[in-house]
Amino acid sequence: MKDRIRSHWNTRASGYDKNVRHVIFFRRDKTIWQRIFAEFLGGNRHKILDVGTGPGIVANLISDMGYDVTGIDASERMLAKARENSATLHNSVELVLADAEKLPFSEASFDAVVNRYVLWSLPDPKSAIAEWHRVLRPGGRLVVVDGNWYLGSRDKPWTKKMWALISSALAEWRWPDDQSTNDDGWRERLWSSNAKRPEADLEILREIGFKDIAVVADLNRKLLTTLDYLKWGHSGDQFLVTGVK
Repeated sequence: MKDRIRSHWNTRASGYDKNVRHVIFFRRDKTIWQRIFAEFLGGNRHKILDVGTGPGIVANLISDMGYDVTGIDASERMLAKARENSATLHNSVELVLADAEKLPFSEASFDAVVNRYVLWSLPDPKSAIAEWHRVLRPGGRLVVVDGNWYLGSRDKPWTKKMWALISSALAEWRWPDDQSTNDDGWRERLWSSNAKRPEADLEILREIGFKDIAVVADLNRKLLTTLDYLKWGHSGDQFLVTGVK
């Protein structure tokens, strides 16, 4: 499963980067995301791990805020895009090829662990979150941003298809069609495709031992303008879950 997922993201690295890099290059998007992370990271934590950094979106957002950031990803091509984006923005982000479930770092190495749109795609979420807990310092915070992208979405399939067709007429750019070219059904086998989220995420955090657990379940309202919502709201409801070691 991991090899299949890695191949998927290697194939999609260029297209994915083109469709999400506006978050670090457009002021409005950048400001909104930085406010969200600032609310939970605070001003005292300085060493941050971005798990599943992809093309370095969150890593660069947080680096711009003055944090010392390390980003890891299992996709070589995603990391190449992250390096390009970091160089363009003149950010000093350490980027490491690594497995989100087996981090190459000592215990208590980071003040915070963050990720965006990553947890849904991991084969073993409990092992991953336990590993993130391990590398956090006592009192360190985990911040996970994700969404109900597939079978877990509240929308019925026919509703989502109709919405997607309407959104395609509104969007200036779209996700490339290569989404399905290397998909042999691995998404449907993922835990997130059949889980009730974010409730399932909160339960895992409790099992691992996180404290002060909280959820922000209406991120779409914070992130999307009315037009953005018409374009991309069919993709799923976004949420944030957080906890303290």
